[in-house]
Amino acid sequence: MNKLSVRKFTPLFLLLHFFIGTTALADPLLTAPTDPKPPLRIGEYDGYQASGDIRRFKNEQLLIDISFLWFENAATARVELRENEDGSFTASLEAETKGFVGFFTAYRRHFYQAQFNVVDNGKRFRSRKFVRQVTIGGSVEKTVNFLDYNSRLNKWYKMSDDEVIEKGSREIPEGVQFDDILAAFYNFRNNAYGEIRKDSDYVINTIPEKNTAQFKVHIMNAEEEAALRKLQQRPLQDELALKVIIPPEIFKTTHGELTFWSSKHLIPVETTVEDYILLGDLHAVLKERKILQPVKSLQRQRD
Repeated sequence: MNKLSVRKFTPLFLLLHFFIGTTALADPLLTAPTDPKPPLRIGEYDGYQASGDIRRFKNEQLLIDISFLWFENAATARVELRENEDGSFTASLEAETKGFVGFFTAYRRHFYQAQFNVVDNGKRFRSRKFVRQVTIGGSVEKTVNFLDYNSRLNKWYKMSDDEVIEKGSREIPEGVQFDDILAAFYNFRNNAYGEIRKDSDYVINTIPEKNTAQFKVHIMNAEEEAALRKLQQRPLQDELALKVIIPPEIFKTTHGELTFWSSKHLIPVETTVEDYILLGDLHAVLKERKILQPVKSLQRQRD
């Protein structure tokens, strides 16, 4: 291009540059910074969905700190879900006192483990075995349940230390599924008992314990939630407040009453287990949610 051509087109280039530049400055869609994605709160995670294939919870681990009496973070708990080689799943909940507090309270350990099959086209877990083991000092109490939905029988036995002290079987009624505490935890999070919304109640059939065969879950309405929030001086957040009643034998409590604050992604972030025998109310706070590395096989069968 010769010098004349350059002189001829330079004003045009300057005009276009001025026009485009001023238009961009004037258009907020082009110049305004996009709002940053709000940070995730504890108990929230990327990729959340309210319902779907329940296998999406595999390899999830929840780490929890527990306080009671005048002891802060006196115990820890861990909840995790693993897939087995045959496509079934194993979930576990383990809680234990630690350090000086463990010595002071005669060392307490609660261990729960459930083996699940996936049913209802991937919507829910159904337990085929559930183990509960409670250790206090040198004493171990263990209950094992086997659930066979072909014969519709629930066979069980109970041990004190190394001795079988009770055993029996019961019929699983037609159309009923006995969901242990771990199956109920994952099924509830997958909306298997109905849509999760405030001011709602859910009744969940479970393995009978001393004539108690149901979990009862109440999600508080706005008024109930506000009253609890005020009582606990809890700041306003996007979360759910739940009142749950379970068979007292499960967690060794007086009445089996639990109060939850759940994230909007349905993970308990703060839990009060009321009237744990001898220790009063337990306060559990979610510390961390992790996704573990997959494993080919889970060999933690504690028969």
